[in-house]
Amino acid sequence: MNCVPITDALLQDRKAEVDDYLKFLEVALERNSIISANGGATSLSLSINITHTLKANLLLLLYSAMEATLIQLLDEMHDAINSNCDSADNLNSELLRLVLKTFQKNANTQSFSANSPLHQELFKHWMNDWQGKTTAKEKRSDGISGSVDGVVFYKQLKKFGVIAATPNDKPPPHLTHWALQKIKNDRNDLAHGEKSFVDLGRMLSLEELKINAEAVFVTLKNIALEVDSYLSSKCYLAIPSTIGSAQITGALPSIGNET
Repeated sequence: MNCVPITDALLQDRKAEVDDYLKFLEVALERNSIISANGGATSLSLSINITHTLKANLLLLLYSAMEATLIQLLDEMHDAINSNCDSADNLNSELLRLVLKTFQKNANTQSFSANSPLHQELFKHWMNDWQGKTTAKEKRSDGISGSVDGVVFYKQLKKFGVIAATPNDKPPPHLTHWALQKIKNDRNDLAHGEKSFVDLGRMLSLEELKINAEAVFVTLKNIALEVDSYLSSKCYLAIPSTIGSAQITGALPSIGNET
């Protein structure tokens, strides 16, 4: 993945992290498992409740990988577009809509230079708006409502024109999986105190966790490959034959209340 190398490295690191944890769980869930230190001088038996907590912890590792991947892909898309474009006129219609919505959101606090064309100022404003967000929390506020799952990935990819809207406006099968939704829901139950780690972990088997982990990383890789292809082909640019219809000085795409 030449165009999203940081995301590629992130996925490899997070998968290695999860694989190591699953290996630990395999031992921890054996009957009469103990943890020892100081050459065996200190030891602790792993109670059934501790093993339930350990299983639930894996959900946090997987959710963290999901959210980190989304933010990193957005970073790399912005960086690539900024390196190869300097005008809103040159963007595809989906991105032009996004640029205009960003300006609309901040219109009361922004001023443009009279020395630069409007289409360049709009592009600069959109890029500065993203680059001004220095934390993942700030970047999540940029149209990412709620927690991350397959639907959120789909909406973000659609905003950039990475993929077209599907007939039922749901993610294509290769870019989502029920495991992402389940992990998001379970993570929220833990984060909001709806379930304890012990109660949630009691309902999880090691085999189920392995299946979910594999599904998450296969799906995240498919999403990263989709973005890599988009950036490699420079699909963020307007199709030359239709640029005239989307120029700032001509007809503008609708900027309604899309999310």
